[in-house]
This record gives sequence, structure tokens and C-alpha cells, in this order.
Amino acid sequence: TGDGVNDILAMKDADCSVAMASGSEAAAQAAQVVLLDSDFARMPDVVLEGRRVVNNIERSASLFLVKNLFSLLLSVFSAVSFITYPLEPAQVSLIAMFTIGIPGFLLALEPNHARIEGSFLKKVLLRALPAALTDVLAVGALVVCGEVFGLSDGDIATAATMLLAVVGFMILIRISKPLTKMKCAILFVNIAGLIFCGIFLKQLFALSDMSRICVLLMIVFAFAAESIFRNLSILGVFLERKTGALKEKIKEKRNV
Repeated sequence: TGDGVNDILAMKDADCSVAMASGSEAAAQAAQVVLLDSDFARMPDVVLEGRRVVNNIERSASLFLVKNLFSLLLSVFSAVSFITYPLEPAQVSLIAMFTIGIPGFLLALEPNHARIEGSFLKKVLLRALPAALTDVLAVGALVVCGEVFGLSDGDIATAATMLLAVVGFMILIRISKPLTKMKCAILFVNIAGLIFCGIFLKQLFALSDMSRICVLLMIVFAFAAESIFRNLSILGVFLERKTGALKEKIKEKRNV
């Protein structure tokens, strides 16, 4: 912190420098944060706002990364297994709208003052990867079974869309914990919106009426996806703790 020209060198070397607006203009230019009312009592509010921004970006990034990882992995799976990519662009848009876009925007407005810990990228990946792998495994198995049972491409695409929506809401619930009334309302509105579009806007989102076999397969793989996602999430938490403990041991050895 500082407010004079003599503080500029120290402020440039600091990880986060704070200057007073009432101080010299040079100090304000060198600082990363300028207190406009020159009141240090505002610092707790600054810290809390920073935590809210970083934590909510981390949460939203996890949602958006799921779709990217899933699309990449499913494309590789389709190319390797010589199976047509099961989803239409309109169907991907439907899933993204109600499991990523709208909830991600609304959750970003939520207060979140939890202390920032660990690596941002690692935490985002460990949250997104279990859901992406669950998507690929569930949809891949659904497509293979659909081919075996002779289901139409429309049936498979619609079932895959609904299955992806189920997994999407799973990760949405996970990253929204602890659930509040506001978060529950966001979940309910998005689920209701997806159901509405699935019933009344079928043609717009390239959805079709599914056969009984297709519905049965979708239900079976939805239950399987829940188990897969839960266990992969547990594995992710375990790996995160192990890597954290390993880093602590390395630090202790270096200090010794």
C-alpha cells in the first residue's frame, strides 16, 4: 500500500498493490487497486467482491468446459468407432441453454465469499472432467445399443439429448452446493424450460417421439450415468486431496 512517489517501487514488486485516490497520481497509476474514497475500511468489501467474482467464474467455467470436453471426446469416439455423431446442432443448443448458459449466468450473480484456495485450472478440470466422461460413456453406450436394437437416428439423437440434459443437471446440482432457495429456483426453472421445449418445440430443436425401447434405454443409461458421475466425482476429490498432500510434503522437505 502507498500514496506517494516513494512507494512506487514497492508497489510494482507487490503481488497486489493498493493506492489511495487522494495520494499522488503516479502511485495511483502504479497500483492495481485504487481506493477512490481513500478509506481502508473498504478493503474487506474489495476482498469479498474479488472472492465472489473468482468463485463464480470458476463455477461457470466448469459448466462451459463440460460441453467442450464432451464434444471433443465424443467426436474422437465417433471417428474411431465409425459411428455417426449422434447430435444435431439444435439439440446441442437446447442442452447448452438450460444446463450451461442460463444457469451459468444466474449463478454468477450469486454471492460467494468462500476463501479462494488451490489452482483455478485444476479445480475447474476436476469438476468438469467427471461430467464430460460420464456424458461420453453414457451417450456412447446408448448409441451402440441403439444400433444393436435397430433404432432410428432420430430416436437415438433425442434419447442422447435427454441423457445429456440429465447429466448436465447433475453437475449443475453439484457445483451449486450448498443449495439455497435461489439455486433451487434456478434449477426448477431450467428443468421446466427444458421440458417445455421438449414437448412444445420439438421441431425447432430437432426432437422426435421416442419408441418404447428407446425410452427404456434412456432411463437405464440415466441411472447408470448417475452412478458413473458420482464415482468419478469421488475419484476426482480423492486425486485432488492426494495431489494437495503431495505438494505439502514437497514444501516441508524444501523447508527442511
